[in-house]
Amino acid sequence: MTISRRTLLHGLPALALGCGARIGRGPGRRREDGVLRVLTLNLAHGRARAWTQSRARKAGWYRNNLDVVARVLEREAPDVVALQEAELGSRWAGMFDHVAYLAERAKLRVIAATPHVVARGRFRYGTALLGIGDALETGGDDFRTQGRWDKGYTWARLRIGTVELTVVSLHLDFMSAAVRDAQAEELAAHLADAKRPFVVLGDFNATWHGPNSPVQTVARRLGLAASEPDRRRPHTFPFGRRRLDWILVSPDLELVEQRVLVDDRLSDHRAVIADLRPA
Repeated sequence: MTISRRTLLHGLPALALGCGARIGRGPGRRREDGVLRVLTLNLAHGRARAWTQSRARKAGWYRNNLDVVARVLEREAPDVVALQEAELGSRWAGMFDHVAYLAERAKLRVIAATPHVVARGRFRYGTALLGIGDALETGGDDFRTQGRWDKGYTWARLRIGTVELTVVSLHLDFMSAAVRDAQAEELAAHLADAKRPFVVLGDFNATWHGPNSPVQTVARRLGLAASEPDRRRPHTFPFGRRRLDWILVSPDLELVEQRVLVDDRLSDHRAVIADLRPA
């Protein structure tokens, strides 16, 4: 999450209301035959649209928010879900594993998770992947270059039907452009030899535009493409009015359609979905 001074001044009254998660109306979008569906969402620690994380609430409050997320996942039926700010057992977030809970509720049996912020008895959260099919390999790591809160990524090689797919859930630093740049270069170096087809999903805390966009860096270094990268809307981080959440795909995947779930209020970020057809 990236919060500008303008957001703090003008967005605080709405954010301070601390609303829980809310599902939009209408059915999910049907997909074409032979198409894979991937989704990315910054879970915001299960707090939905509440402004502060430091106010601890009972576990049931977080479960209610995660239940709404699970309903959206059931409605959209993604094959792979990438999560960021995913709680794995923090005192401030009900002291339970949000990723395992969400996987069970959404009936996604593959789980890969990497805690990037760990303080015994206090914090344990990071990035994660959920999916259908079989996990052939999984892993994850923290970036060497870090800002105030540690960031990193989780990766998995999945077999979904007859397709083998490498997927990555990443979260870049939210405060420093220089740190994001270094993290993007590091990620690209680590994943240079990853097996294709290949998809990178997550919260880059950056737009496509700018002289040193980490989104462009990852795409260029790994030979990946984004859907309509020059489009600034719909925003994926509405309070900052920015497109921060991205899905980048290798050339052996046709990007059939990409959508932002603007009607579902799941966190301070919006979920992004892409339908992909293997070559």
